[in-house]
Amino acid sequence: MKNRYTVLLCILLAASASLSASSIIPFKHLGEALDASEAVVLARVDALVETPSGHSTFFDARLRALNVVKGALTPGETFDLRRYSHRQGEYTVDIAGDFIPEAGKTYLLFLARTGDVWRPVTLTYYVFETKEKDDAEFLVPLEAITGIELVARHDGVVPEQTGVYHMEALMQVLRLYHSGEKPVWDVKPALSAYSPADFPQERALPAGCDFSLAGSPLARWQDAAVQVYFEPTNAPSGFSSILDAILGSMNGNYSGIDPANGGSVSFSPNCSDNTVTGQDFVNFMLGLNGTQGTLIFFDDPCNQIPNLTNCIGTLAIGGGYTSSTTHSYKGDTWNNALLGFIVVNNGVLITCLDATDYEIMLTHEMTHTYRMDHLDDGTYPNQNMNPECCNTINTKDIECMNYTYDLSSPVKLTAFGVEALENRRVSVSWSTLEEINNDYFTVEHSSDGLHFEPAHTAGANNGSALRRYEWIDPAPAKGLNYYRLSQTDLDGQKTMLGLKAVSMEGEARFSVFPNPASAANITLLIDWPAAFDGVMEITDADGRVLYNTNLSLESGRNRIEHPVGTLAPGAYWLRLRDGNTTQTRKFFKN
Repeated sequence: MKNRYTVLLCILLAASASLSASSIIPFKHLGEALDASEAVVLARVDALVETPSGHSTFFDARLRALNVVKGALTPGETFDLRRYSHRQGEYTVDIAGDFIPEAGKTYLLFLARTGDVWRPVTLTYYVFETKEKDDAEFLVPLEAITGIELVARHDGVVPEQTGVYHMEALMQVLRLYHSGEKPVWDVKPALSAYSPADFPQERALPAGCDFSLAGSPLARWQDAAVQVYFEPTNAPSGFSSILDAILGSMNGNYSGIDPANGGSVSFSPNCSDNTVTGQDFVNFMLGLNGTQGTLIFFDDPCNQIPNLTNCIGTLAIGGGYTSSTTHSYKGDTWNNALLGFIVVNNGVLITCLDATDYEIMLTHEMTHTYRMDHLDDGTYPNQNMNPECCNTINTKDIECMNYTYDLSSPVKLTAFGVEALENRRVSVSWSTLEEINNDYFTVEHSSDGLHFEPAHTAGANNGSALRRYEWIDPAPAKGLNYYRLSQTDLDGQKTMLGLKAVSMEGEARFSVFPNPASAANITLLIDWPAAFDGVMEITDADGRVLYNTNLSLESGRNRIEHPVGTLAPGAYWLRLRDGNTTQTRKFFKN
């Protein structure tokens, strides 16, 4: 496998945000990541803040260290973590793959210091979020849902894959390795049998497809006929023919897009902010072909990409702008994508990639400008949009792109939603404004988002009047339920219209935060399927009951604040029990 490192950077116009998809060369294992980090810490996000500095405003998170493996931070100390994303005047630059912390959540972080702030050493890769399952705490890697692309190491070493770890066990493995007590790395004692897929997220797109780069809103080109130009300075010999091959492959596989070779155009960016995408770029592109253009640069004219070292590093960055203006498509709201760019680093072709992989790299990057993020290579192997290169366009690529750029749907869908009702039922509803040659709709159900079975069909109402449809699922499964809506023409052609998910928790669950607790109170979020009438108690590590009270709750979600200010630092268990069930959560007091 050839080295490949790509970053998709998109800047949104007018009250908008920009995006990027990033590739990294990983460490051999978490132990090597630990060695390369200035600090490794389990930390909770206390607050999200914006920090003005000069002409920029930075997005910072204030975290509190809970457990320190390495570095100068101490438990209880607060520190600021800064995203690469930042705002400059009316623009916001948002890097896909950038770690976007959420207030109240706890993460394991491998950090490097930059001035007075900290950053993860490899964007979201090697960032783990604490999650609960089966009354135990786990560390789940975030890169499984953020589109990080892995590049082969130049030394040929195959890196250890990250997994879902038992939280306390992994912290112990890291400590013993760092102290030298166990100098040979072995993470097996901490590895769980779970995968990130066992901690599912609700998905609005077809299973596995992602058009929400870096957690941003959905976005797509309304007019997918985009002119692709290239700046001739340092362009490879015969690049126009290379571009024809790339766009020919995309047009031949993706029925709903229509990129075209706009040829060579001369543009010298002023590089005042060390990027090609200043206001001069915007003005040039708007004058060239309005918003319907993408421009490719070679040899990094503004030196915004670190130079390659023995073909290790960033090969290219690319992306585009997105307007804050939105449109409705297949029942979802999408931002309007416009103005694209790709910047290729120095010495990529021939030196680092052969001609075939060079085309595949640019095909991958061009697809990012159409806002498609990465596909999971375990579930969908051999795809062009896998996080590991280098593959040509394949079936799942086509399914995702043709869903998002489907120009021939005979039905104009204005709404599609699912909702949990009382008595453990689910409402599946949709509406249309126009139906042409429509035979019927089909609702399919799945418990995993991958394998679907027909659940309901509805007749058509051809015409241009507003039509509303609803079906009630009387027996949804416990946990997440996925509902897929499709439409079938009179000639038998089937079109996917959308996919939604809803959670139907069938058992009592509750969580405790902040954990560890450093304030006077802890918060309990309790989801109980029926009215609860029982006991809440707190015990210490030896099982002694320190607190006991009767507790009555209504069915559904309940939020309780409970004082813990008098507890000494240490580990405790909070237990809810009635005549039918017992639920226990471990928490710590700083």
